[in-house]
Amino acid sequence: MNELVKLISDLVGFRTTSDNPEEVKKCADYILSYLRGRGIIIKKYIKNDKISIVALFLETKKPKIFLNAHFDVVPASSHSFAPKILGDRLYGRGSDDCKAQVAALMLLMKDFAKQKRKPDIGIMLTSDEEVHGRDGVDYLLSEEGYGCEFALVADGGKNFDIVTKHKGVLQVRVSAIGKSAHSAYAWEGGQNAIDKLITAYAEIRKMFPSLKKPAWKISANLTKISGGDVLNKIPDYAELYLDIRRTEKDSEAAILKRLGGVEGVQVEKIAAAEMLETDESNPYVKKLRASAEKILKRKIKTNREHGATDARYFSARGMPAVLFKPLGADAHSESEHVVISSLQPYYEILIDFVKEAAK
Repeated sequence: MNELVKLISDLVGFRTTSDNPEEVKKCADYILSYLRGRGIIIKKYIKNDKISIVALFLETKKPKIFLNAHFDVVPASSHSFAPKILGDRLYGRGSDDCKAQVAALMLLMKDFAKQKRKPDIGIMLTSDEEVHGRDGVDYLLSEEGYGCEFALVADGGKNFDIVTKHKGVLQVRVSAIGKSAHSAYAWEGGQNAIDKLITAYAEIRKMFPSLKKPAWKISANLTKISGGDVLNKIPDYAELYLDIRRTEKDSEAAILKRLGGVEGVQVEKIAAAEMLETDESNPYVKKLRASAEKILKRKIKTNREHGATDARYFSARGMPAVLFKPLGADAHSESEHVVISSLQPYYEILIDFVKEAAK
């Protein structure tokens, strides 16, 4: 696994945040350079300055299986982009989310390229998952015509669990309109927009459970609030933003209707993302589980996650998708890491799965 560790370390070294397009380009060039010259069909796409790479063995836009990962990361301090190995852990921004997986898919293509008979697979590597995914996976599926029978998205799961479901996202703005006046003379017709917003938020909080531990229930968090512009004026406008995570029991329309019934405020949908929902009895899920159990020599569970990933774009178009990754933890934090000893079995599982499922 020396080559895989080297690839991960090199990829972590690129500061591939959304505000650093030059580093994203350098990282994409590194990936392209590694894949070229091996008999692999390689395509590079750019949508709204976001780079995506598709690599296949056959001249098709619809292989049996797509394996997907992203090489963009969230911002971090400078030292997080200097990979560090301590014991069985490789630390650095993106090591867990998800440059280790990008490296594994690069190596996978290299190794299968050496075989006389190539599997009907492709890899899809994108650079916008951390911001929305619409210029990466969504664009490739909706505008470039790519598709598959099954997608393995290497961006979620714990303890080699196979994630078949994750929550959907609904982000909304709740705003209140008041009437400005001098703050010393509120009785002269002033209406405080912040007060109206606070009153409305107290009602909104009652609509959603407060989750103190993982639960497959809808949740909502206040993630941003603002109002007023100077200290001696009653504010005539205030707004807050909610990040709502919903299950299959909670429709987007029903949530918006409930929020719209709150007096004194306006509700506007800002963004939304579909759920990931894949049947555990899907033949490809069964084959992935069989490969994992064969390599790890233990039972493998299917599971659910609360966050959202690019897998939703496959699922929304009727393409079964799952999340599956090596061991790691603390994504988006200063202690983000991948467990080095998990890379070998993870890679062997991918190899075995592809051999069995993409003949």
